[in-house]
Amino acid sequence: MIEITRAGVSLDEALRLQLQAFSEADRSARIEQFRESEQRGVVSLHNCLVCRRGSRIVGVLLLVSQSDGTMYVWPAETLGGLPPQDDLEIRRALYREAIGVVDAPEIWIGQSLLETHQDEQSQELAQHGFPRLTDLDFMNCSVPALPADAVSADASRTELWESEPFDEAANGAEFATLVEQTYENTCDCPELNGTRDGWESLESHRQAGEYSPERWRLFRYEGQPAGLLLLALHPPEAVWEVVYFGIAPRFRGMGFGQRVLEAGIDLAQKNGIREIVLAVDVRNSPAMRLYKELNFTQFDRRIVHARLRARRDHAG
Repeated sequence: MIEITRAGVSLDEALRLQLQAFSEADRSARIEQFRESEQRGVVSLHNCLVCRRGSRIVGVLLLVSQSDGTMYVWPAETLGGLPPQDDLEIRRALYREAIGVVDAPEIWIGQSLLETHQDEQSQELAQHGFPRLTDLDFMNCSVPALPADAVSADASRTELWESEPFDEAANGAEFATLVEQTYENTCDCPELNGTRDGWESLESHRQAGEYSPERWRLFRYEGQPAGLLLLALHPPEAVWEVVYFGIAPRFRGMGFGQRVLEAGIDLAQKNGIREIVLAVDVRNSPAMRLYKELNFTQFDRRIVHARLRARRDHAG
């Protein structure tokens, strides 16, 4: 009989097995990063699943959870040299237990990001309850240095057009509502629409990189909320990430997307940032065209697997 338990005090041993494909130096560095993130309360490794044979760990499936209800699912790993049937049964048991953890009410997504060469792991995840959602292209663009004699001005503000930073008391509700509106008929991971409300989405985006309300911008056209751009800092590289970008349906097709992104690039330039990165669903051809027009280029691609909680009815 195969029994799956939490790693508990054997977490370091479990992490070493999970990361067995990495070099010794890289594995040790990644374990240290995991431990540091857990100590700072950024993530929890409590749900790291293991299969033991006697006192020895022979299988592991790492689940990394965040306070926003996101859980990162690592493909199962087993000890080398196991009989094929034993190896298969251990992997199946680990995935069954993982589904039970991910399906908890407080978890909205169990996701896995794989490199494009990880075909075997991708097939295994899909076969065991974590469907392939899409592929993401990771893109970046260089931000030119601000000329020394440049006059500081807010290019996003005109008579009809203005932007403002996030202030939970003053405009938090508008941010949350606009996030939900921008999900409507989106081409970027449309499967996520309806799985969480606007406030939950904002909390999730807050977990990405180093948050500052000044880098979260709501754009208005003729006083009406029209678009959002949420940016996060990734130290120590001093890179900004476009964590979220969206235009409300009734303002699409009017060139506002380009204006919002140009305002974000302008803001980065004024803050001395030299690079902006983002991830985009490969199915989102309108966004891909826009990013390329603004000189974003692809530098990586990842496969996304996700197990989502049921869609919610926000009518009330």
